[in-house]
Amino acid sequence: MSYQERGTKISVRALTDGALMAALAALLGIVGIYLPVLGIVTNLVWTLPIILLIMRHDLKMGIMGLTVTGMIISILTGPIQAILFLVNMGGIALVYGYCFKKGLSSLKALLIGTVIAAVSTAATVFLSAFVANLPITQWIGEIKLAIDEGFQIYEKMGVMENILPEGVSPEEYKEQLFSLINTLLPGAFIAASMGIALVNYLIARTFLKRLKYEIPDMPMFRDWHLPWQIVWGVILGLGLLISGNYFENEYLRLVGQNILYIYYPVLLVSGISFLVYMWKNNYLTSFMRVIIIMSVF
Repeated sequence: MSYQERGTKISVRALTDGALMAALAALLGIVGIYLPVLGIVTNLVWTLPIILLIMRHDLKMGIMGLTVTGMIISILTGPIQAILFLVNMGGIALVYGYCFKKGLSSLKALLIGTVIAAVSTAATVFLSAFVANLPITQWIGEIKLAIDEGFQIYEKMGVMENILPEGVSPEEYKEQLFSLINTLLPGAFIAASMGIALVNYLIARTFLKRLKYEIPDMPMFRDWHLPWQIVWGVILGLGLLISGNYFENEYLRLVGQNILYIYYPVLLVSGISFLVYMWKNNYLTSFMRVIIIMSVF
């Protein structure tokens, strides 16, 4: 077999794999679009065909497969749905495929994946508002209107008293929800997407290991360490929050609060990891152990 024939055979195999993986990814994506209840599951697994395609071939083939996936979804659901779908999760599929292919450490892959997830979610939110010609403020207003209608239904059903915290009136509780939406909704979306990126990585890792691919071992939870540079994000969030309060600038205040809100789950996981490390290595006194247990409860 000549080198040219061998190269042609490999190309045909790659194209065949690409077509199959793209079709499977598109099928999972379409199921998630038309059946939102199943979308929770499909969002966690539809990236697997693209990741597997990159593992079998290379990143270039993964990009081609992702493009074909978008074209299939566009034909069946429309171009807008396809663009939003790819912007939301396409980056994670390519990044994780590349990280697995290059054998990057689990923590480094997770860090890159969560950053990409945060950026992708932010882009999806603003792109959705732009495509729908609906400003973010108006979009939030629609959410508030839906909550208000929901409260009215609860009141008619007579179950409002069972929902409200003790000593809080319906109007006060509603205002608290509205204030929370105004402040933390963007950060909540991004934080949730980072959690999805974590679960997506764990599923992909398990899937590839079952296919006998060599995947770097994941360190014990107590050995999870974040790079020190991550602290600059916390400093930025605090700086914007303090500046917004000092200059009475609502925009700076909201941006700072959302940055900190995004960091909360990251710092929480990091802090728990540090406590487990201290606990396992007997760096904690008996008194400190009791305090930690009481704090948990």
